[in-house]
Amino acid sequence: MLVINAEADCQVSLDKAIRLARQDDFELVLLSCDHSQYLVEGYYFDDQELTLLRAEYLAERKARLEEIADPLRANGLAVTTISEWSHPNYEAIIKQAKLLDVDLILHHVVRHGALSRMMLSHDDWQLIRLSPVPLLIVKDKAWRDNLAIVAAVDPLHARHKPSGLDHKILCVSQHLAELLDGNVLAVHTYNPVIFSGQYPVEAKAQHKKVFTDLMDEVGLPKEQQMLLEAAPVFGLQKAEDSVDANIVVMGAVSRSMIADWIIGNTTEQVVDYLKSDVLVLKPDKIES
Repeated sequence: MLVINAEADCQVSLDKAIRLARQDDFELVLLSCDHSQYLVEGYYFDDQELTLLRAEYLAERKARLEEIADPLRANGLAVTTISEWSHPNYEAIIKQAKLLDVDLILHHVVRHGALSRMMLSHDDWQLIRLSPVPLLIVKDKAWRDNLAIVAAVDPLHARHKPSGLDHKILCVSQHLAELLDGNVLAVHTYNPVIFSGQYPVEAKAQHKKVFTDLMDEVGLPKEQQMLLEAAPVFGLQKAEDSVDANIVVMGAVSRSMIADWIIGNTTEQVVDYLKSDVLVLKPDKIES
């Protein structure tokens, strides 16, 4: 499912979805979730007029989606278009994802102000927190022929067990690499240990051991591994630059309001500062 800005001249998400569609067999859903603040408030209209004007507004968006869809259908792709009145937009996106049982959401993002990111008030941060399916956060950087995919793992996290998130990240990354003729770089980046004495040595050894054990489990060769002592956003930037990455695959786990803030804070930096697209995965059996 592609979240489409019907007024945009360039549909970055669509170009990437078409490349995926050439390699696999799936249906595309073009979704326009939109509203006009003028018609949300409805100060100047009675209920009947408001309903009519909203319907006309959505019909214009639907017509634009059909213009985008027709050439795709002519090339043999199965495409459905949906135009829905929504305020806020992320609620309609999540509703349609559940209703249609989609496998992936593609959502194009732009940078936001620091305060709005921290408060998780924008649709993209809410989608990161609440999406029931994998979410590909699409940037403006084009995909090259041979994709470089960074798999961001955290093997010290409790969910690194075989049924957990790290294995899912690596499995999905390797599948994308096979699908799109790419390569995977597995990266574990951890915050530097600020204490002195023996503890930093032991901490580094622990990170190295759990990362090595994880790599041995999945059979990834040494040249496709990177262990970094750096804050996640800076470490992933370094990894991204080292392979000129196209996609960073990472996880998100939310258990409480505090965890929501931490996830928003970490993911916002990754989404904001990386040039690559970011594929956000959730653990299995986690509901929206």
